[in-house]
Amino acid sequence: MRFAGQEALVVARTLAGEPTYDIRLADGRLIKYAAASDLEPIEGDGSEPPSSPARPSGSGGSTEGGMQ
Repeated sequence: MRFAGQEALVVARTLAGEPTYDIRLADGRLIKYAAASDLEPIEGDGSEPPSSPARPSGSGGSTEGGMQ
């Protein structure tokens, strides 16, 4: 996330009333009760879920040679 042009990490969310966020800036400062409108996502920062779940390939049901 970015807050006022600086990279930030959301550390808490307040659910009462309008949601607000406590964020920690890259320089270590803590900002309490930041409005969602003050935050901007950083493209590709991992905040969005992947388009498809990662699953191992294979038959999934075979236990050949394994414990039974």
